[in-house]
Amino acid sequence: MPPIDEIDRRTDVVFLLFHHAREIHGVTKVQKLLFLIEQETEFFQEYEEDIAFNFAPYKMGPFSKNVYTELEFLLSMGAITSYPMDEPEISMADSELGQKTFQITSKGEKIAAQLSNQLEPEYDDELRDLVETYNEQPLRELLQYVYRTYPEFAAESEILTELGLDSSVATSQ
Repeated sequence: MPPIDEIDRRTDVVFLLFHHAREIHGVTKVQKLLFLIEQETEFFQEYEEDIAFNFAPYKMGPFSKNVYTELEFLLSMGAITSYPMDEPEISMADSELGQKTFQITSKGEKIAAQLSNQLEPEYDDELRDLVETYNEQPLRELLQYVYRTYPEFAAESEILTELGLDSSVATSQ
């Protein structure tokens, strides 16, 4: 494999996410972590043109079909593995990936480490801090944070009540 010399595709962002997370429970959490990278990092502002996932409001908040494409690609190349979650915290996934836990493999980590080495240290630190903060949160808390902070992405949500939020959250912009 040729050396990696720049961050220039969505796959790179997913590798960096797993580099810092190691393990993520469910595709919904992967979606929200990537969404927060787009919303809350200077890293994304720097690379936006090449790596945007184009999130839109959906059943469980911000959603991008590109996340599924990237996960399937990384699974097919053996960069990440998946196994069934013990007990999904919120059960409403539209695909089999929704009830899986994802883990980076040694092959994936080699690639992710190369990408991490290409980043300016402040961007790598920023990504690590974001992932450490949000990946540790239970999905319910993470969704509540995303819905309250980015209400425009809660507009299509089907789980507001389950999260203990009322519909005014989705309309307060």
